[in-house]
Amino acid sequence: MRRALAFLVLLASSASADSRCAIEAAPVSPARKAGKPTCHRAPAAIEKTIRDAITKEFDPTHDGGKASVTFGCDGLGKTIREIVIETGSGHGGSLGMWRATRAADGAYDVRGITNSRDEPPFTLVGGSTAAPDLETVRAAVTAKVKEVWPPPPKGMIGGMRFGSSSNDFHVLVRLTDTDGRVVERRFTGYAGSGDQDTYLGINVALEALSPITILPATGAALTDADRALFAERFAAAVPHFDDEFSWWVMERFVDLARFVGDRTTIPGLLTRMTVTKPDRSKVDARTAAIDALAKITGWDARVPKASDEEVGKRYLAGCKR
Repeated sequence: MRRALAFLVLLASSASADSRCAIEAAPVSPARKAGKPTCHRAPAAIEKTIRDAITKEFDPTHDGGKASVTFGCDGLGKTIREIVIETGSGHGGSLGMWRATRAADGAYDVRGITNSRDEPPFTLVGGSTAAPDLETVRAAVTAKVKEVWPPPPKGMIGGMRFGSSSNDFHVLVRLTDTDGRVVERRFTGYAGSGDQDTYLGINVALEALSPITILPATGAALTDADRALFAERFAAAVPHFDDEFSWWVMERFVDLARFVGDRTTIPGLLTRMTVTKPDRSKVDARTAAIDALAKITGWDARVPKASDEEVGKRYLAGCKR
């Protein structure tokens, strides 16, 4: 009876929640300018270095198979205005995001947010760094990797094999030139022979981008620019929240929203309110999302005896656009 009365209280007061749950528009990237860039390719020596690095890590799926790594135009103009990076590990549940913006002197101003399951709530990192090796980055993220099989000996059929590992990771690299053209590559999953064409090149790019990702903690207070960085990355991540292997990335983003989220993150948090079948990750994420919504809106829909499912329904009803 008490549980039923609590739910009725929730429903009765939900109509007044709309103003408290006002949703702000998510940040929008500047419109892309017209114009076609010249064909930009890295020098042959850099392409060879990348090819060698990918070939070294490549795990053939066929007897005698070898990696074929090719390069083409990356579709970007001469100058990279902005670099966005995300990295994370499923073991320990770490997630980091960085935005590096080119300054007038050619250096890059960096701000980032890192978070892990073991060290909540978050750490602000950043500073200024010289331009990383962007020729390597540009070529690595756009490199095409495929396996070339030799013809089997006469009268024989070549053997097939597929390798996997427990290395569960997330990586994203996004490059934007001065005209707003974008190249983005991302991977979330386990290292293995099946997805090498996706992540081996990104890993080479990430190593070249280490001057950005190794910058120390700033010790500064959270700013609107930090919130804007998170809001942008959160909005981009929401469509992938339910992808295979992305459950822990989703958890980290939702957990971070409790501390650095704003009203632009409300729609993404609302996607966590409904759990259709038993799933520990989704249940935990709903609890965290409810906490985030309470902190962002100032409206705490949690009352004694109300379940997270009931509270979630109230937020869904009160936070409609």
